[in-house]
Amino acid sequence: MRDLPPRCKPRMPRCKPRKIDASVPDAHGKTDEMNANEFVSIVLPARNVRYLIAQRIERVLDAMRRISRSRFEVVVVDDGSQDQTVETVQEIESQNSAVRLIRHSRPRGIEAAGQTGLERACGELVFIQESNRAIRIDDFHRLIQLSADQSILAARAQSTQQPLPPPLLRTFKAWGTDAEQQFRRNDGTEYSSGLQMIRRPHLKKLRSPLGAKFQLLKETAIDTVDKTSH
Repeated sequence: MRDLPPRCKPRMPRCKPRKIDASVPDAHGKTDEMNANEFVSIVLPARNVRYLIAQRIERVLDAMRRISRSRFEVVVVDDGSQDQTVETVQEIESQNSAVRLIRHSRPRGIEAAGQTGLERACGELVFIQESNRAIRIDDFHRLIQLSADQSILAARAQSTQQPLPPPLLRTFKAWGTDAEQQFRRNDGTEYSSGLQMIRRPHLKKLRSPLGAKFQLLKETAIDTVDKTSH
């Protein structure tokens, strides 16, 4: 909060819920179920992603369109970008009331940006992307399903994308394709991407003077890991 521009310090979060009245099935004909009355915030930390941020925001908006009767906001926390990331998000914000921009005046780290987003979010249910990457929608769907259990305080989904295994690459090559080289040019390394889900009302109870009286079970915080090839 100390690093926010002066004009942002007295400003309260602009909580204008966006409501989707219809459930839209995905490519497999499935829809996600969640509490229609819960206000959802999706926090996207960002730094120097001018050419990627619009696509990342649209990806989240599209995912939210598939959730029935959900009020939501997309909170982009810019972590001191030196390019035109801020200007790009401001343009999107001016056209879509579900998008909100928060700024760090200097880089403080992606984790700090996620914490700022959690502090400034309006939602009861908050999703926080842990890296400066696009949200993996499969992770988001897994956490949405877990959110149906109101006893869960927090959950985390982590996906590790790995290079295609050599036998599969050799199969492509045997069929006379250039897929082996194409996959290797795209990305020859693995990386992890994590997404957190926090239920803010529960978190506020833990921070209250009576918080010490609450006993947490391991089932109230869930960590899921998925490994996929790409």
